[in-house]
Amino acid sequence: MKKVLLVMFIVFVTIGIKAKERATVDKHILAIKSEQRDAVDKGDLEKLKEISSKLERLSTFGDKEWLVNYYLALNSYRISTIAYDNKEMSEKYIESAKETIRKSIKDKDDFVESHALFSSILGIEIGFKPHLGMINGMQSGKEIEVARKLAPENPRVYLIDGIGKLYTPKMFGGGVDKAMELFEKAAELFEKEADKGIYPDWGKDEVYVWLGNAYKEKKEDSTATILYKKALQVNPDCGWAKDILKKDSLKSTEKQLPDDSVNYK
Repeated sequence: MKKVLLVMFIVFVTIGIKAKERATVDKHILAIKSEQRDAVDKGDLEKLKEISSKLERLSTFGDKEWLVNYYLALNSYRISTIAYDNKEMSEKYIESAKETIRKSIKDKDDFVESHALFSSILGIEIGFKPHLGMINGMQSGKEIEVARKLAPENPRVYLIDGIGKLYTPKMFGGGVDKAMELFEKAAELFEKEADKGIYPDWGKDEVYVWLGNAYKEKKEDSTATILYKKALQVNPDCGWAKDILKKDSLKSTEKQLPDDSVNYK
């Protein structure tokens, strides 16, 4: 009888510890999501690197490791895209993102967000390794289709697919018009998406920046400006939209200045 009671006590203690661990991991993920969003808005690479360290430590807790690895891969992806002009750093972090997202998929292969992110990571890698164009292009396409089958109404699937199509030649199924269709579908779905707690819900503002970039490709700058401002309505702290509008404003001012004013010292 004593042995039975002891076993039951151990079981209940173990269950209690596991529940506490899950609550702790969830709490950390929520905090890191907020920190990550703020760092991306500010383009703060040092903060993003700090977040990577936090996520690496969190991955050792043993609970929701697949989700922690998703956010770690997303964080590396963000560093790579923000630091894109620094080829060495950008390539280093996109390789890290690729390795980590594979771990997430291995642990939970029905998590739509990991397949969608993997698709985009593969696309960015082509920029550093053009010889992987065909291989990565095919795998990227497969990953986005897996994601679409898993969650046909997920807005990030359409956003990421649109980004890929924007940089894919028209002859290979891409092009600006195809990308715009996908961005518009993503924007429509984002309007219906509520806060998802510990799960990914990023992209609500970015979709309008991407759509604005697509319109700019078509030389429709006034529509692009409206969309960048829409991004700021969704997220007033969106640093990407702010930077584009600031640069466009400076270009517009320079065009209006007479030639002798441009060279004024």
